[in-house]
Order: sequence, then C-alpha cells, then structure tokens
Amino acid sequence: MLTNYKFSFLIFFLFACHTLFYGQTNNLPNDCVNAITVCGSSKISSNADGIGIQELGTNNTCSSFEHNSLWLKINIVKAGTLGFTLKPTKTDLEVDYDFFIYGPTATCTNLGASIRCSTTNPIAAGQTSNLTGMNDTETDTSEGPGELGNGYVRSLDVAVGDSYFIVIDRPIGDGGFDIEWTGTAVTGGSPFPPAPVANTVADITLCNDSGSNTFDLYSLSAQINSNANNSIAFFETLMDANDNTNPITAPVTLTDASKEIHARVTNVNGCFDLTSFNIAAYKNPEALNTTLVQCDLDLGNSTDGITTFNLNQADLQITNNNTNNRVIYFSSANNRTNNNPISDPERFVGSNNQTIYARVINSNNCTKDAELLLKVNSTTASLTQSGPYFSCDRDENDLIVDGTFNLREIKENAYPNLDVSLFYTREDASLELNEITAEEIISENSVIYVRIEDNNECQDIEEFNLVVDEKPKIILPDPLPLLCLNNPTLTLTANAGFDSYKWVYVADDGTEKVVSTNENTPIAQTGNYFLEASRVYNSFGVTRTCTSVKNFEILPSNIATLNPEPLVEDISENNRITVFVEGDGDYEFSIGDISGPYQDGNIFENVSDGFTEIFVRDKNGCGIVSKTISIIGYDKFFTPNGDAINDYWQIAGINAFTQANSLIYIFDRYGKLVKQLDPTSKGWDGTYNGIDLPASDYWFRVKLEDGRDFKGHFSLKR
Repeated sequence: MLTNYKFSFLIFFLFACHTLFYGQTNNLPNDCVNAITVCGSSKISSNADGIGIQELGTNNTCSSFEHNSLWLKINIVKAGTLGFTLKPTKTDLEVDYDFFIYGPTATCTNLGASIRCSTTNPIAAGQTSNLTGMNDTETDTSEGPGELGNGYVRSLDVAVGDSYFIVIDRPIGDGGFDIEWTGTAVTGGSPFPPAPVANTVADITLCNDSGSNTFDLYSLSAQINSNANNSIAFFETLMDANDNTNPITAPVTLTDASKEIHARVTNVNGCFDLTSFNIAAYKNPEALNTTLVQCDLDLGNSTDGITTFNLNQADLQITNNNTNNRVIYFSSANNRTNNNPISDPERFVGSNNQTIYARVINSNNCTKDAELLLKVNSTTASLTQSGPYFSCDRDENDLIVDGTFNLREIKENAYPNLDVSLFYTREDASLELNEITAEEIISENSVIYVRIEDNNECQDIEEFNLVVDEKPKIILPDPLPLLCLNNPTLTLTANAGFDSYKWVYVADDGTEKVVSTNENTPIAQTGNYFLEASRVYNSFGVTRTCTSVKNFEILPSNIATLNPEPLVEDISENNRITVFVEGDGDYEFSIGDISGPYQDGNIFENVSDGFTEIFVRDKNGCGIVSKTISIIGYDKFFTPNGDAINDYWQIAGINAFTQANSLIYIFDRYGKLVKQLDPTSKGWDGTYNGIDLPASDYWFRVKLEDGRDFKGHFSLKR
C-alpha cells in the first residue's frame, strides 16, 4: 500500500541470492524499463535482486557499476529544489549505499550521463554515519569513489514536467533503507503526482459442506476503486503487487484453506496503491439433531414435566464428539436467526417435548444448525437410597470428624454395569455440574447424589449417606509415671467410656503380651506398650467398630545410691558438702530436714560445724536416702561463766562414733600445755588443775583420726 508521512519513503528488497550476471534481464525494477514510479506517497517493496541489465556503464562520473540495484522514476509536478537523505536500515559504517541520477529528459534507451552521483565509502572517507543523499548546502554534483567526498551532493533544481531516474545501488550490505525527501519542492505539498486510492476490502470467508469455493476477485474491482480510468490487478504476494508481476488472471478455488490477496490500483501517471485482504473457504461443522433427557428433581413438584436442564450436556451429541467445536443454544428459531442466545444454558428451565435450537460453530467460524429435543422423566419426591457407607474418623485427636471413602468400590458394588456419576449436591446431580471424579475422597458426614444414565439420558437420581464414626480418643496420664525399680508396682489408668480395652506389652524381640483388658493395667516392667481401645456402633441396622491405638513407653526410675561418699570440705570459713549419687531416677537434694526444701544442685555451701543429715529424693516418687555427715570445726571463743551458754570449748563434728580416737591439745599463749582434751567429752571448761585460767587467747592442735593435723586459736572470755 502506498502511504505518505512527511514525504518519507521506506524502500526494501528481498535478495535471496546474487546469481544474476551482466546482461541478464527480468521484469523487476533493477532495470530502467521496470523502474518504480514514485508518487505523492510511497512505501515500496520489491523482489528486485541483483543487477538485471548492467546499465550504468561509463555514463557516470563516479566510476561505478550496478551491484544490487533498484530503479526509481520521479515525475515532477511542483518546482523547486529537490534533495533526499538515504538512511540504511543497518547503521554499521561498513554498509555502503550509492546512488546515480539521470534526467531531466533521459529515457531508458538514452540515459545520457548522470547528473548526480555518490559512491563515497563511509569508512574510507572517515564518516561518522553511512547516510548519503542530496541537499541544498552542497556544491558538488558528484563524489567518490572510496575516500572521496562526504556522502552528499547538491540538490536538483526541478521544474514541472521534468522526469528523472534514480538508481539506488548497494555494493556492500543487503538491508532495507528509508528515503526522506527534502528541498523547497516538498514544502507545502508533494513534488510527485498523486497516487490512486485502493479501498480496504473486508476479508471474505465462505463456508459450505464440501469446504470448497471459487472466488472471482475481479468482481471486487468496483469496491476497491470505481475509477474506470484506473487498472486493477490481483497478486498472491506483496512483492509481485509492487513489481506488477505474476498477476492472478483466473478465479481462485480454495478447499479448507485461506489465502492473502493483494490488489494493485494503477492510474495514467503510472502511480499505484495497494490493499490486501484474505479469502478463505472452509467446511461447515457437523451438527446432529439429538434428544436430552433430564430427571425432574424439583423439590416443589417433581412430576410436572418442568425442570432445569444443563443444555451443555448435549454438546458432544450435537457435534458428534468434536470437542473443538462449540454450541450456542436458542429458545426459538427466531432468536437463533437474530443471534439472541440463551444466557445461562447450564441452568435452563425447560419442559417435556420442548425444542431448543442449536448452532454449532467451528474454529473457522463456519456454522451449522441443529435441534435439541428436551425430555423430562418424573421422579418421586424422596430419592431412592442405598447404603449408608461407613468410615472411622481418620484422626481422633483433631477437631474434624472425617473419614476416607472408596467411591470406586461403592459404584462397583451398588451400581454394577450402570453408567453412574456422583455429585455433592442435588442441583449438581441434576445439571451434571462439578462431578466427583476421584476414586477416593475424604469426607465428613454427607449425602452423595447418584445420577444414573443410559446413552446420556437421565434414568434416575439416587442418594446415599456417608457416615463417619468417631474413634476413641485415648487419654493417658501426662506425663506418664515411671516404674520404680526398687519397688516395681505401678497401675496405669485410661479414660473411661469405651467398649473394650486391651493393654499390650511389646518385648524387645517384637513379641506381644496382653497384660490387661480393663480400664487400668498393672505395670511390672519397663519398656514399650500400646493400648487398643474400641467403640461399637449400632445404627442404620449395621454393627461396626472403630478402634484407636496409643503407643507409650514406661521408663525406669529408682531410689538413689550415694556413691562415692559425699565430699566434705570443712575446717574453713565456708564449709562445703558435695553429694554424689547413682541411679535411674531424677534426683533432688536437701540438708538438715527430710521435708526440705529440696534443690536440684548437689552442692551445699556455708554448712555449720558439727553433725548434719543430707537427704536425696527421687522426683518420680521412688523414695529418699539419707546420710549423717560430720563437719569438723570449732568456736572462735567460749565463756565459761556457768550460764550454760558457751561454757565449754570443743572440736565440733567428733563423737564416740566419728573421729573418736582423735587427739586435741590446748596451749596457753606461752606454749604451755594446759589441757589434753578428750574428743568425746563435753569440752574444756577453762581451768587448769581445777583453777580458772585467765581470759586470753589460747592455741590448739588437733590430730584427727583420719590423719588430718591442724592448728588454730580461740579466745577465753570471762
């Protein structure tokens, strides 16, 4: 098509190969006689390839010949200067385009010498672009070859009636290019004669049962252009239409196919315009009359012969199982003629023996009509029931009571050799929407609707219940008690309310032993157990059992064993006791009192001198062990004044059973032995040979039975 945009022209070629040689001729515009006439607007494509006839010869001052050439012819209808800028589509500098101009009175048989030409090479000439052309600022009329010139020469001075040939040649590169016309001749209008107008023609698609049709293209001539002075020709390719070669001269026959047609309108000036359209011939779809039978499931009245249909259920019958075609339904023949379809064919309320009018449309938009007869089968108000079918709750510990149901087995057992489909709602079963296709489902208590068909005709609708029975939720003490190995007697009790219990011990080798069938069970050994509890249901005339199993492990505990002996760090400012224990239990510790308080740590700090008792208790209730501990120490002073308070001084932590053979010596400040003290006595009363010694500091030395030897001092106060 020839279009105008600021006198800018896009010209492009198809160069499939370069096998044409000097002297070869063709009907393409790479020869002068086939030059393309540039009109008021122009967007040109061409099959031009190679050089055709070598016509440049020595008739140009730019010393070049044709390589890949396109000939243009311009007829001037507006005077002024005329230049152009030729812009290769590819901007790489190695793409090199040349041009040559002959006129203004040149003919193909007498071109004469070129009046403008440029064969400058962009790279050789040091150019920054590969543009070339003519403009009003240049003074030279030719340039090149190679490094000579800047790519531009002086514009033409054109007058009305002039005629020129422009040869565009491409010695390097094979892309397209733009030509933008410049100069005073383009100001306010085109310097070229106007082109005719090729009107747009709508695409033509013809459908029939055979899929074959013949098109007389020339019958469209008046639509494309009504001017009798213009010629109209039709072509199969855009390039042929531009080059005016290989026109279509006979009617075109198509069978199940489409084709693009290009029409060329040419006037007495040789200007032309193009338009394109498609022609197609396709086969009509198959459309069969059929019957759709529906069961009347209306709760209000299931015997009145009126019910809701899903008309789409007849699609496959009408299209003869062609899923690529679609069907549109109409309530009357008049609505089909006026293309007023049923708005919701999935929920159409129809009556017995009503005719619905269908139209089948294929992917090529070819159509064929058919009729659909509606039939209604009355049903009873209450649906026939089968089942029910039972399942135990999948997980007794969650809040949802749901079970697993094998629908494939239900259909095979309850509806053998029948065409059935299952649905969650009565409406879906009636309209065949949202069919349950899974073989196995997870469901709570629910109703399933069964649609029974014969050859896509509804015969009956039935229903069955899915019933989920709850499994026992077994509750055991949390945490579980431990078994005391020192007293292996334990009773474990589960929650009440079940119909049966079975407590089982599982030995390490996998052997199982039933230990109780009551709510509770004695536990005599540690290890792995499980409790199996069941509930029995008796409803719908069916007795069934749901069972839960809870696995648990009984772990050991034991009273503590003190081993090794507690570590006593005494005779210090901070007496410390560290308790060591062995055993399977979880232990806590107390000092001085069996009732506590108890601590998790086994170390006691700042323990008083003398004797104390430590206690180790199993947190799991397996018992308490205790031991009396001696903490050796002494008082820093004593006051033997007969008031029964601190009247005696003695080493603490020694008695007749502990360190009884220890030696205790007391000295005055001068080192005189004043007393050898019996470690099992009440202590020293502050006298020497019955005479009270004065208040002072006294020294002592102790040799303990366990081998320890220590010294110290204390004060006697009066």
